[in-house]
Amino acid sequence: MASSPLQNHPPPPPPSPTNNNLPQGTPESNAHAVHKYILSQPQDALLNNPWAVYQALDLYSRTAHMMNFKQAKLNVAQKALSSMQPFPKVVLEFGTYIGCSAIAWAAILRDLNGPFAEGLHVYTFEVDEAVAAIARDFIKIAGVDDIVHVLVGPASESLKALIAEDKITPKGVDMAFFDHWEEFYLSDLQLCEDLDLFHEGSRVIADNTDIPGAPNYLAYVREGGRGGEGEVRFETHSYESEVGGNGRRPNIVEVSTVVAARL
Repeated sequence: MASSPLQNHPPPPPPSPTNNNLPQGTPESNAHAVHKYILSQPQDALLNNPWAVYQALDLYSRTAHMMNFKQAKLNVAQKALSSMQPFPKVVLEFGTYIGCSAIAWAAILRDLNGPFAEGLHVYTFEVDEAVAAIARDFIKIAGVDDIVHVLVGPASESLKALIAEDKITPKGVDMAFFDHWEEFYLSDLQLCEDLDLFHEGSRVIADNTDIPGAPNYLAYVREGGRGGEGEVRFETHSYESEVGGNGRRPNIVEVSTVVAARL
């Protein structure tokens, strides 16, 4: 990966709302604050450089204590995707927020498949239009707006629309990433199964399964799925992103592999 273009800059200030109608410290106000900060930085090192944009956002999120799929966790996911053959091309992301992880998925897909590969897509779902607009700005700066598609609205509705528009085909999803509301992890995973989106070898990656926790989701993938003839079957592993984590912040990345696709 490229080194961060902001590594020699002073740490970013704590987030403050750029919209007076937003209470300070909320995900929405933090998104506006990081947007203002990134746009105030020299753009030459960021333009068309997804890894530089990811690292700039990751640095800000660590300094300002924002939620983000941080570098240590991304390393776990990147290793899982790099082990796939053929390399992944189509990713679903449940939970866009500011687009940091979506930018990273696009960079990984491009690194694995080559800069001129066709059919690379990251479909990412966000419920807040204003936050989605911020994500789109960062995605455009990173130069991956041809790969990353931000859909606004409930993830289940957006996913069904993609299928109705033939943008996603049966068994056409190589990886699904869950990083939205933990209580929806299981129902959204089962929706993907019902829509026949996974093929043998597809990966399903979930964040925050330890803190705040997704016990129903974990029980499901650890049991291998629904069970029964013709259903999707999973094998799953929990990975520590930081060895010896202090137990006070999310540390586990759950990586599940589809070992049997739906018949």
